[in-house]
Amino acid sequence: MITDSTSICIKCGKQRIVIATHKEKVGNAFVIYKETICADPDCQKNVEKILAQEKEKRQQSMSNQRLRIAERASAKIALSRNA
Repeated sequence: MITDSTSICIKCGKQRIVIATHKEKVGNAFVIYKETICADPDCQKNVEKILAQEKEKRQQSMSNQRLRIAERASAKIALSRNA
């Protein structure tokens, strides 16, 4: 089933425009990737800022998670040495 969906800007609600498309074969199917941007350049800048902030938050969260895992592992090793 092929559907032609429209992409809506997360900030202003306007329809986004396609700036790049590429096709990739995955298994027996072809996947088409479309890069879209907001038609309003000022809005697109705001969207990019929002996405950058969200990416930074995700990276910080992953870093904190790795740190907690390492701390638990070292505490577990220290506990096993003391036992």
